[in-house]
Amino acid sequence: MCLLVPVLAEYGKFRKTAEKAFNWIAGGGISFILAEAFGLSFWTTYAGQIGTWLQLLFEFIGWIFVLVGVLWALTEMAKK
Repeated sequence: MCLLVPVLAEYGKFRKTAEKAFNWIAGGGISFILAEAFGLSFWTTYAGQIGTWLQLLFEFIGWIFVLVGVLWALTEMAKK
């Protein structure tokens, strides 16, 4: 879903008002994909809890990116 938001913003012609904010949201989506990759990788099955901790870490980073992006987009769009 986080990767779809910048595409819909581009389609709606308002991505240019807060382009960096939508880049942060897309970065959060990529971080979520990386978190799921750690959840499905051999780190979870063979290395014990390393994959689980890495999954939680990148999910947290993803939420921070999305939060920063959304707040930034709100402030930029409120200015215009």
